[in-house]
Amino acid sequence: MTDRTDATARELKRQHEAGETYRTLEGALKPVDIDEAYAAQFRLHQLHLENGRGPLAGRKIALASKVQQELCGVNHPIAGGVFKRDIHQSPATLRMADFNGPGLEFEMAAVLSEGVSPGEGPFDAQSIRAKVKSLHPAFEMIIDRHADYSKIEATTMVADNCWCAGVILGPEIENWRDLDLDDLPCELLWNDEPPVHARSGDAGPLDKLAWIATELARRGQSLNPGDVVITGSVIRTRAPKAGDHVRYRIAGYETSVKMV
Repeated sequence: MTDRTDATARELKRQHEAGETYRTLEGALKPVDIDEAYAAQFRLHQLHLENGRGPLAGRKIALASKVQQELCGVNHPIAGGVFKRDIHQSPATLRMADFNGPGLEFEMAAVLSEGVSPGEGPFDAQSIRAKVKSLHPAFEMIIDRHADYSKIEATTMVADNCWCAGVILGPEIENWRDLDLDDLPCELLWNDEPPVHARSGDAGPLDKLAWIATELARRGQSLNPGDVVITGSVIRTRAPKAGDHVRYRIAGYETSVKMV
């Protein structure tokens, strides 16, 4: 950690606590590259631990698609942390007032049976399977803090923990090892609207899990047994409002959330 990364992390923590609108970091606070951005993110995690938000219990992938990457000026995904206190079991009820610019994403979550140590890997979709205990339908709750999407870029997003605000974890997908994980039916049901359909392969869940495990291990980070890793949304992010009841299914297994 350097004085720069510490200052960046402290500024982002202050912005969140003040409820400020997201903005790209500038001047001395702007990370010079992705490596410095991750250093600031890891310092932000430490600050939250020191100040009572608690430890991490998982990780997330952002900018999973080429379109998202091009928007932010990179050619790869990025990773953020999931705090233990922000992992909810389905069915969940969440308060809109607790989130500054919330959005829902529709994902497959992996719960790990084995950890990943710094320097371990690289992994691919086959080798990472041995470290997976279970797979689940899941929502990711993001907070974009009312960002202007024409002015976002990757280093600030990385430093700002990739906007992660929590996970709503559905039931275990039974017999998942016998299923084609790139061809499971996914269904989003938003209030009484017609359902939206997708396929699990649109996110490439095991490929993404292998990527994040390799990336974190390369950066000296650990994953622990029991950690939850969310692997990217198969349907476009959508902003909820109070009163919404949202359900998301993978192969018939459902996670649900009500916003109040």
